[in-house]
Amino acid sequence: MQNYVIEHGLYKLICGGDTMDNMFEYVLPEGTVSLGWPSFLLDVGRTGAPEDWKLESETALSDRIREYVFSGYLMAGVTLRLILRTAADSPVIRFHYVLSSEVERCLVSTDGRDLIYFGYQMEEGARQTEIRLSNYDSIVHGYCLNELPAFDYEDEVMGPILAEERGPISCLTAYEHGSMYPDKFIAFARQREYLLLCSVRCNYPNGRSLKDRPYESVWLQFGAVAGDIDALAKAYRAFQLRDATMNLESRKPYIFYNTWAFQERNRFWNHKTYLSSMNQERIEQEIEIAHRIGVDVFVIDTGWYVKTGDWEVNGERFPKGIRHIADMLRERGMKLGLWFNPTVAAASSRILRDNKSAMATRKGKPVGPFPVWETEESYMMCIVSDYWEKFADRLIELADEYDVRYFKWDAVDMYGCEDPGHNHGGVDYDADELRGCYAFEVGRSMSRIVDKLCKAHPDAIVDVDITEGNRYFGLGFLSSGKFFSLNNGPYYPNYDINVPDDVWINIFVWPGPARTWIMRRNLSYDKWFPSVLMMAHYLPDDPASSQMLNLGSLILGQNGIWGDLLSLSEEGVGLFAQVLGVYKRLRDDITAAYPRVTGQPGQAFEAHEKLNEENGRGVVVLFANQRGHYEYRLHGAPAAKQTLFGEARIVRSGDQTKITADFAKPGAIIAFFED
Repeated sequence: MQNYVIEHGLYKLICGGDTMDNMFEYVLPEGTVSLGWPSFLLDVGRTGAPEDWKLESETALSDRIREYVFSGYLMAGVTLRLILRTAADSPVIRFHYVLSSEVERCLVSTDGRDLIYFGYQMEEGARQTEIRLSNYDSIVHGYCLNELPAFDYEDEVMGPILAEERGPISCLTAYEHGSMYPDKFIAFARQREYLLLCSVRCNYPNGRSLKDRPYESVWLQFGAVAGDIDALAKAYRAFQLRDATMNLESRKPYIFYNTWAFQERNRFWNHKTYLSSMNQERIEQEIEIAHRIGVDVFVIDTGWYVKTGDWEVNGERFPKGIRHIADMLRERGMKLGLWFNPTVAAASSRILRDNKSAMATRKGKPVGPFPVWETEESYMMCIVSDYWEKFADRLIELADEYDVRYFKWDAVDMYGCEDPGHNHGGVDYDADELRGCYAFEVGRSMSRIVDKLCKAHPDAIVDVDITEGNRYFGLGFLSSGKFFSLNNGPYYPNYDINVPDDVWINIFVWPGPARTWIMRRNLSYDKWFPSVLMMAHYLPDDPASSQMLNLGSLILGQNGIWGDLLSLSEEGVGLFAQVLGVYKRLRDDITAAYPRVTGQPGQAFEAHEKLNEENGRGVVVLFANQRGHYEYRLHGAPAAKQTLFGEARIVRSGDQTKITADFAKPGAIIAFFED
């Protein structure tokens, strides 16, 4: 059988071949890693290597990404397709499988552990590291990244990234899905000398037909570099920035402003309603200040609509209409963003009336009605049904009509529906399997919605809220959009502190350094994928000392402003405008720069260096939490021109640059470097 060779500048990929022992061989000058075929359990037995393997097509999807489609026959009329994508200048490839049949064949699930996505032979003495993304940390009320010695205390590791340092090369395997640890749907396991990526549970319903509808697996990833795990992380970070998705608008380092912070303040501090500030006059006033300080995307949070599901503009709150708001923003160089919950529809909405079969059910009854932020009570809708396309169509209509280009999604939980009539089971399945298959598929449905929207509007961005537990968090959604990762951080109950019912239970809602400690914990992800994909929201409030802490934090890539813009002093507006004005000249370099971090949030001293290795452009931010004299010597070679915010000195001597500062109290120093 013919070998198919993909020649890439960084590697060579040999797909198939005479013996068909491996799905493909990934060849570097320093070594080779071979990935074995997937193995599916069918009603007629377990599959092996396909026959009549051939290359069906090769397509340029963009100026960087090429797609190859291979196919072959497994058994009894079943066809396997391998869809594989490569990217220029990146060692990481993406691939997934499509299984179909012209005759009645089905996938069988005995205990959930029936699908082997791939395997490869481990190298003796290799060091394996699990990169776990979805470890929920109750201290910060958010997710944190962990690098752990793989298999030291678990037989199955969740990842979703597993790195292996094997002699002169390091490689990684990964899968694009999401859930909160330890809720495993897919996991890495060892079988003798082989590493396998296997299903754990509910990757498909038992008896799932291949004739009625082809089965598409999750997307998978593989990559290898010469060097250690840090070299691998740097290459993978660049892949996530440029090549993990076709929806590249989500990778741009815009400055986002969200109205919800004042809506909460108004409720708990001023004893008004969440939606009392949701009106044309206030939004227009905030737009003017947002423009002055340098905001790119202005996000109107919940309350802009009449009712969920239909998502029509509330004419009482916005008598001039959202079109007027969108025009104001466009004239000032900003984009419009709106809040949505994809899984709810108001009791009297047209969308619910026309799609009652898509209502989520539990124990045979609809989920709801329940209140949604002081608007009409709503029912839960199942997006793991044909309803996903109705919601996508509505977003496209809003993008067409109002120039909405940013869509903030909230409250999409992993577990929600056990209806047998949807696309996550059938009448023969019990409630546990229906719930589990819904949880497995909900994130994939989210991506389908985003991809359809972005196909119609390539400049659209969808940001999904993962500020609570039990959300779909992993590599899956990053193939389509980005994450809204932190807003206020933990609640008093996170620390076993009881508070009265009428007290704002969020702790970190005040200006000062403490809130920024919590928010910067999120920057742990920046080693493996850019922090612009993990937005966190910082306060713009006076005084200047707090503003410097917040500005220094947000320009490291999280880029969110959680505001009450009308409370800012003129001096505060001016400071934000100055700092963000310089940042916006350098933000592409800062986003591309691999992070160098010294210290941790809350410690006496903390430094973040983000300089583009190619031109030295970028930023260094220093944080101090105790008074005293601090010095930081840069690792990289900074560009010549410097702009400094804060009381510090930049000393250049030969090929070294040092920043020195004396802090009388907690604060931040921001040093920009440009040509």
